[in-house]
Amino acid sequence: MSGQTGISDLTFSCRMFIHKAYQLCRRLRLIVISIMTVAMLMLANQAAIAQETTSAPPMKIGVVDINSVMGQSTAMIKIRAVIDEENQKFQKTIEAEQIELRAAEEDLNNKRSVLDEEEFNRRLKAFENRVIVLQQKVQRQRQSFDVALKEANDQIRQLLLKIISEIATEEGYALVMQKQNVVLFETEIDMSPEALSRLNERTKDMKITFSNKDN
Repeated sequence: MSGQTGISDLTFSCRMFIHKAYQLCRRLRLIVISIMTVAMLMLANQAAIAQETTSAPPMKIGVVDINSVMGQSTAMIKIRAVIDEENQKFQKTIEAEQIELRAAEEDLNNKRSVLDEEEFNRRLKAFENRVIVLQQKVQRQRQSFDVALKEANDQIRQLLLKIISEIATEEGYALVMQKQNVVLFETEIDMSPEALSRLNERTKDMKITFSNKDN
């Protein structure tokens, strides 16, 4: 009986071992299947992303020559013409005052021998003050011309940048670069001619005036 009991126990132990081994194999199989499933899903996702990236349209880039457009714009040409005209008028005024000062200087030198020192110094001081006033007037006017040109240039440039933005939106350009910074490009992406045309159209009725504070 004891021998049969030992065999039965051994048989039961073997069955338990086989059952546990079978259960372990099933678990390992499920784990392997899960890992393979996750890996396949990841590969499929990466393939989809790669396909989307490959099929995405290329970024459109435009170029524009801002300085050239500004220089050719009818508005800036008119503004420079007005300032040049005012400058010529101012120069004539200055030349007339310079002639008067030269005459006053010559007269003062001629009377130096007949004037006492105190009177001569008084007249010399008055003459020097006139020279300083004229120099300050010239300096103020030059600054006025510079400021007027800069303000006009800034206003036209801001309008041009707005026009460039509009064209870029219409044409679908994601990036617009200065023409001077591009070595090679297709003429089709050059926005300069269209930008110049629109700028001239929007400024054709612009009134240009210049306020001369010294005249």
